[in-house]
Amino acid sequence: MSKEKRVYVSEIKKGPVFLQGWVHELRDLAKIKFVLLRDISGIVQCIIKDKKLFKKFSDLSLESVVSIKGQAKEAKVKSSEITNHNLEVEIKDIELINKAEKLPILVAEKDKTITTDLSKRLDNRSLDLRKRRNLAIFKIRSMVTKAAEDFLTKEGFIQIHSPKIIGSASESGANVFKMSYFGKTAFLAQSPQFYKQAALVSGFDKVFEIGEVFRAEKHHTPRHLCEYTSLDFELSFIKDYEDVMKVMEDLMIDILKRVKEECKEELFLFNVKIEIPKKPFPKISMKEAKRAIGIKSSDSEDLNDAEEKKLGDYIKKKYKTDFVFLTDFPWAVRPFYHYKKDKNTTASFDLLYKGLEITTGSQREHRYKILKEQAKDKKISEKDNLWYFEQFKYGVPPHGGTGTGIGRIVKQLLDIENLREVVLFPRDPERLSP
Repeated sequence: MSKEKRVYVSEIKKGPVFLQGWVHELRDLAKIKFVLLRDISGIVQCIIKDKKLFKKFSDLSLESVVSIKGQAKEAKVKSSEITNHNLEVEIKDIELINKAEKLPILVAEKDKTITTDLSKRLDNRSLDLRKRRNLAIFKIRSMVTKAAEDFLTKEGFIQIHSPKIIGSASESGANVFKMSYFGKTAFLAQSPQFYKQAALVSGFDKVFEIGEVFRAEKHHTPRHLCEYTSLDFELSFIKDYEDVMKVMEDLMIDILKRVKEECKEELFLFNVKIEIPKKPFPKISMKEAKRAIGIKSSDSEDLNDAEEKKLGDYIKKKYKTDFVFLTDFPWAVRPFYHYKKDKNTTASFDLLYKGLEITTGSQREHRYKILKEQAKDKKISEKDNLWYFEQFKYGVPPHGGTGTGIGRIVKQLLDIENLREVVLFPRDPERLSP
């Protein structure tokens, strides 16, 4: 059978077919046997009527890898679970390529009634990822990443790949992973921030990066991980942080349009209808937001998770949109390289999507002396980051940029509760395997 040309489930047409995939489900009705075959494109019902093949059927197990040679014809019973539900395949021969042992978790668990504990599913992640819903998640995630790359490239941004092993902490000395590097102490990059700015100092004008970043934070929440994929961009010669927000608006609109157009089947599986937001997105300052939703914390404090959600609900009700720019963050909660509007306020923002921060952005401080003063105020060592500070002596344009969590976009887009669901092999304070 290996000499036959393989056909994917979604490509099946009436007539002879050769299929390869996994046994999704088995049904034994004595005189007739059913094999639901799954490949990356979907599921098809296959039927065994020939008694000579019953022995081969009895050797099968769930998730075994098989080849099937058969005849595709009109299906007598149509099912929404089947990808091409108008056709079924009568098996003429079936080959067991690799038999699966007893499964530690169910793969054929119905998408809307998954009962297996998430921790156990993550322990058996390779099996868990075989679920149709998980394949859909990562097809959508792939499209989000591709759409971002396509958009930024079209807009004249140069894609860079910055070091992930660095000699000093890129945000602060806290929440950073240390490692040994040939007798020296090195760190895993918390962000590509210093290197994005270095590219602008080099005259690249507009740059972006899609890559992993690392945060040694002992969070045990559905929205935090120790390693995640960050979409970062930086651009020169801005007037103020409004220019950065405009790029972010266009980027998110383009991403959502691409997913809506090219991931229809995956969105249908999650029963999600994407609403394309209109420009401009609403903007609300931190002080205004706290007054609007009745938060009594001090002006120097950030919003917590529950307060972000409350703000998202308020914006949805008032403006009929899932997006809002939360602006003018207090200096006390922002990094040293953010541009200050006044003594206590930064020219910075978060973009919230359905009540969750997905993006942090700002205008950056480009003036050498002021940058050094702000670093001193934040107790950032100039000596440990000498190369970074020194470059600002040599003519740096006003600039700004953002960092966005790819996983958070997908999480909110699909209304998924836990960020771990949309990361291939998530890393949190407890999980280092698989």
